[in-house]
Amino acid sequence: MASEESTQVDALTMEPISRLSMLLTGVSILWRFVSIFINWSLAYEYWLEESYGYCAWTVGSILVPMTVTSVIYIHTLKAAHGGEKRILERGVYSNVVISYLFRDVYALNYAIKYAEAKRRDDHQEEIRYYQKLTTEECNVSFVRLFDSFLESAPQKILQLVIVLRSIHDFTYYRLIAFVVYFGNIAWCIQAYNHSNRLVQLDKHDIAAKGRSLQFLFLLCLTVSRTLFIAYVASLFPIETLIICAAHAYLCGTIVFFVDSPTIAESRFMNYLYCLCFGVVYLFIFTPVKDAPTKYKYVIYLSLCLLQNTLACILYIPLYLAIAIIALYVVGILLIVFYYTNCHPNTIPTYF
Repeated sequence: MASEESTQVDALTMEPISRLSMLLTGVSILWRFVSIFINWSLAYEYWLEESYGYCAWTVGSILVPMTVTSVIYIHTLKAAHGGEKRILERGVYSNVVISYLFRDVYALNYAIKYAEAKRRDDHQEEIRYYQKLTTEECNVSFVRLFDSFLESAPQKILQLVIVLRSIHDFTYYRLIAFVVYFGNIAWCIQAYNHSNRLVQLDKHDIAAKGRSLQFLFLLCLTVSRTLFIAYVASLFPIETLIICAAHAYLCGTIVFFVDSPTIAESRFMNYLYCLCFGVVYLFIFTPVKDAPTKYKYVIYLSLCLLQNTLACILYIPLYLAIAIIALYVVGILLIVFYYTNCHPNTIPTYF
């Protein structure tokens, strides 16, 4: 394997692509199929139990995200250099299948070719495949991020609602599903943040300790928010759905007008993209563009903590309320520790 030292390109740094990184990409490919199998098998289980409402919710949480993320993936490809050629060569339907099943394959292919070029000391090919890799990883991380919250989030809320209504429904299979869903969401946000920095060659990558802390605080915050939403949904399902939809719509609209991200020429597609981020913001804050985030974090975390606290006081049993609040506070403390000690800034800062 090539040396793990960073390479300088026009005064910018190319971070090394390690064997571990390529192995994790391969694991992501397998993990995707595990997630798909769990989702469809749960839908089949509900059908056999004649729980047709649960079955419809499960199938909808598979098909809707598949459609939305495929559209986002194709528009992201069109915006990227060389993406038009890939769409023409593969076709729209092939790209839909690839975005749903094999979204990490291109990234793994570019990583292997980058490693081969580095081993041959072919600097031109090394730079070319590094740029392809970072661009592909950034594109795929967007898709994974949206897929996690549009697909996994409704599923884990549904599973928690079922368990909260009847503890007898808490099977080992559902426990495995919880582990997969929560781990998948925290991993996808962490991978999104990592890829977002990697594609910007003027920024250093986040060290392993920092990435581990990111995973932990993302896990704490998402588990806390999911428990809060699931318990309220078990009491007031329709009202919770309406409030969550309004929350996502409001956050997505704010992102559209404040951050104005651009992934397509169409304003409608950009607005759809922002609404997808609105769904993400039901659970966690993640930056849409590279900009200072201190006040955004303070406002978002304060509002979510307030929501969690009010719901815990009004509706949630003490033992579960303590777990929800404690997890969220621990998540906030880990964020502060991460930004003060592990974030790769030149000047130490809290955010």
